[in-house]
Amino acid sequence: MNPRLIRKLSLTAVLSLSVTAFAACSSGSKSNGGAEEAAPTQSDYTKAVELVNASTDGTEPLYAELNAGFVLSWKSRTGQTVTVRQETGASSEQEQAIIKGDSKADVVTLGIGTDIDAIQTAGVVGEGWQQRYDYNSSPFYTAVAFVVRSGNPKGILEWEDVVKDGVAIVTANPSAYSDARWYYAAPWAYSLDANPDDQEKAKAFVTDFHNRVKTLAKSDADAQKAFLDGNEGDVWVTTEQKALQLAESAGKGKIEIVVPSVTLTVEPIVSVVDRNADDKGIREVANAYTDYLFTEEAQTSAAKFGFRSRFASVAEQNAGKFPEVSLLTVDDNLTGWEDLQQALFSDSGLFKQLPAK
Repeated sequence: MNPRLIRKLSLTAVLSLSVTAFAACSSGSKSNGGAEEAAPTQSDYTKAVELVNASTDGTEPLYAELNAGFVLSWKSRTGQTVTVRQETGASSEQEQAIIKGDSKADVVTLGIGTDIDAIQTAGVVGEGWQQRYDYNSSPFYTAVAFVVRSGNPKGILEWEDVVKDGVAIVTANPSAYSDARWYYAAPWAYSLDANPDDQEKAKAFVTDFHNRVKTLAKSDADAQKAFLDGNEGDVWVTTEQKALQLAESAGKGKIEIVVPSVTLTVEPIVSVVDRNADDKGIREVANAYTDYLFTEEAQTSAAKFGFRSRFASVAEQNAGKFPEVSLLTVDDNLTGWEDLQQALFSDSGLFKQLPAK
């Protein structure tokens, strides 16, 4: 296992290499609502348990393989039978379902960290959840990319090409579909990278981007349908991962994938849902599942389904699949999601000031 990717354990726990250490928690801290990452008690491995994992829509094939891999891994370690029930939906819908108690997910992997922050504010996930793992608890990642029609008739290669006159964009609406915030954050990040600290130029560039949007869909699935089946637009702005999945399925021979030389990293975020896992007495299994996402086996599965790996060894094996580009991040290049949310997506943010589509 890559030492950069294991749970941030105490030295004693790492050295013990016991099953309990594999699933051990980092030191818990209380949230505003009282959820706490308590130290797990060892499970009764003779009893079968069910784990509920909630993830964003479009990840069903990936998690089918990851869930099966975890079940086998945990069985071989402990002898315990675990079944994983998968729930998928838009990131913001998953957030609300967990907060309201409609979903009893024990683990959640969402597209935007602020959605898990909202779950923490409601007291269902403990404070410090994003520091439990390296990379701010993002097990694998992708990038904002362009899907163009075969032959790339508009010659779209870079962000500057997307905002040229005569280019029609299809993308998802960040107000209706929180994962789509990445698609408006990306041109913002690109402009600030080219013109550091010049937010006026960034606002103008995002405005130009929005003005080229022909179809602002309710979700990525609707945007894909509009572009591929409805023949709308010249470019679909989405993630590299979704583009790769489309290129290997319904879009084969019909589309090309363009990853611009400078673009924004998209980082799905994972956390144990502390209150739910503790209420069910399956904290150890829930921790072990999130640990599993940071193993080479899980990283290999993620790369198979179009995500970039945190493991150098897995990245090297898939080098031909993922072009080398400059990948900006929200934390390193945009001072974090809190500032980005305020600048772009709050009630006073830029998106609310743009023309309705």
